[in-house]
Amino acid sequence: MKTLYILLFVFAGLAVIIYAGEANKSLNGTTMALNKIDSVKVKKIKQNKGIGIGPVKKVKLGKIDANLVNEGKALFSDKCSACHSLDEEVEGPALRQITKQSKPEYIMNYLLNTTEMQKKDSQLKELIKKYNGEAMPDLGLKEPQARALLEYFRSAAR
Repeated sequence: MKTLYILLFVFAGLAVIIYAGEANKSLNGTTMALNKIDSVKVKKIKQNKGIGIGPVKKVKLGKIDANLVNEGKALFSDKCSACHSLDEEVEGPALRQITKQSKPEYIMNYLLNTTEMQKKDSQLKELIKKYNGEAMPDLGLKEPQARALLEYFRSAAR
């Protein structure tokens, strides 16, 4: 009888160990699945890194277009110069070197989709903090206007 109790105890112990092992495998599988989902999200973010969030996926740059530069200069004076200059920090950063620091797609998407990018782009969130939490307002630009500003910034870069 004593041997029977010992065998039952051993089998019960083995059952608990096997069950715990299976549960752990299940948890590890869940963790692996979650990690896979996270890595997919990170991959997507990295793929979009550098072009921002917005309608512009590719900008074809060629020779600087003088007509677009003039239009961009007028837009800069009208819509941007209250907070930005080319060479000095005002309420926002100096913009002369912006085309050397960011891809053209990123610049255009920021000009076209300012509010969303400021909410989602960690680089812009840090920049806003640097400038006392003052976010850039949505300028209500259309794609040709954003392209003209980009061309003005290209012409001003040294």
